[in-house]
Formats: sequence, C-alpha cells, structure tokens
Amino acid sequence: MGAFPTAPVALGDSERVLLEACLLGVEDCLARLGSREKGLLAAEAEDKRRQFGPNTVVIGKGGAFRRAVRRLVNPLVVQLLVIAGVSFIMGDLRSTIVVGGLLAVSLGLSSIQEERSGRAVERLQAMVRTTVNVLRDGSESEIPLGEIVPGDIVVLDAGTLVPADIRLIAT
Repeated sequence: MGAFPTAPVALGDSERVLLEACLLGVEDCLARLGSREKGLLAAEAEDKRRQFGPNTVVIGKGGAFRRAVRRLVNPLVVQLLVIAGVSFIMGDLRSTIVVGGLLAVSLGLSSIQEERSGRAVERLQAMVRTTVNVLRDGSESEIPLGEIVPGDIVVLDAGTLVPADIRLIAT
C-alpha cells in the first residue's frame, strides 16, 4: 500500500492520454504527446490548447446557498445551533434569543470576512503574472504559465519557477 490513499477518479480522454504518457520512456512519451526534443511548433501548441484547455486551476466559489451551507457545518455554528435548539425546546426563550443572536453575528462576520478575503486573493492573482521558458519553433521563448500545453519542453534554470505538471526528461 502506498503512502497516500487514492480514491478512484473518473478520467476523461485527455487525462487518460496524459497519465499514460507519464508511464512511458522519454522518447515514447514525446511521441505520444506529439512533441520532440526541440519543442512544439506554435501551431501544434495552439491545437493542444484547444484540445486540453488552458493550464489553469479553476476554483469554483459556489453559489450563495453552497457558501451558506459551508459556514453552517462549522463546529462552532453547529454547537450554537444545538444550544439554541435545546434552549427553545426547554422553553428558555431568553437563552434562545441570545444564542440565536450570537449565531447571526458569527455567520454575518464569517460571510463578510470570506467575501473580503476572496476579493483580496483575486486582486493579488491579477497582479502576479508568472511566465516560463519553453522551446517553441525550435527556439526558447517566454510564455505565460497558463499557456503551457502537454508536449511543451520547459527550460529550467537556477531560480526558475517549476510548473508542477511537468515531467523531467533531462537534468
């Protein structure tokens, strides 16, 4: 058994192609991805971008209902809900109102804080533009990280940001 438990994941055709390519030797991997040691041609890279999509992580925020449910499963909120429910059942209206107020304040502050932090993250992501050097059309060029496609040959130098989804073929 491995160090990390794995759950079965349904793979699409694109993911299956990439996973199978990772299991091959360097020459076979390059052939499977339609690449070569001198990199892809610009037209090939564009075709692959259409096939595989951009090299970005899509973070779904979810709707208002999903965000509210996520806040409600917080242990503190669950505890306050239980206390408010027990107080209501016991007929202690004053405690029910106080705990309900605490619950409303907690959920309101959590919502405001989450919204503000989300906007701050979006502003930071808009300011940071990461690039990487790849071999395209037989020469080295600098492209945005989101434009890397399967089969690109990434050139790594000391201090270079290493894209997490690459396979080392030479050191």
